Amino acid sequence: MIFWMTMTSPSRSSSMESVKTLNPLPTLIKGKKAISEQVATSLMSLVDERGKTSEWYSNPKCLEYQLANPFALVRGDNDSRIISVLPDLFNLAESIMRHINWGFKNSAFDIATGYHGFWILKYLENGQFEQHCDWDSGPNGIRPPIVATASILLNNEFEGGEIIIYDANGDEAIRDDLKEKYAVTVWDGHTQHKVLPVTKGTRYALIIHYTGISK
Repeated sequence: MIFWMTMTSPSRSSSMESVKTLNPLPTLIKGKKAISEQVATSLMSLVDERGKTSEWYSNPKCLEYQLANPFALVRGDNDSRIISVLPDLFNLAESIMRHINWGFKNSAFDIATGYHGFWILKYLENGQFEQHCDWDSGPNGIRPPIVATASILLNNEFEGGEIIIYDANGDEAIRDDLKEKYAVTVWDGHTQHKVLPVTKGTRYALIIHYTGISK
């Protein structure tokens, strides 16, 4: 998207012409079959049984459950059910991180170096996540700050719940509406996005927030 304008200097009668603001589409990485059906089923079962209402004010009607988050304020014991899925999740997270560092060439960070564990989300009917970016310098933001986010869809038995990605002007740039089980979508942590309301059924997703070195 290109915007043209003419600017007049307050101290000179001449004007600067052909000023352009260029807003290329945000970079996304997409992949299929990120995890197995067995792991997806285990993760959905865990959030069904142990999920708590999300504390994020912009994420109503959503349950969440965290695994292996070294920065969590409250940590639980890793029982046999959690231990059984961790090897697959660690392998997945490392693989995605390599793709992030290969694929994001024009981003607000230099390199992704780690991640905030794994967040299993269960969006109930009418559940949504309002427009936001995952990198947050405010007092209630995630620490360390997020440089990239991966979202893996665990099911497709729902309607609505599409991910909207915004450009630098705040306009909708990409609508990720392909509901394919076990597919992954990755975006820059500074990119504004939202999850539209789930209109029917329940939407399950695995989220991996990546930390790293910002520019």
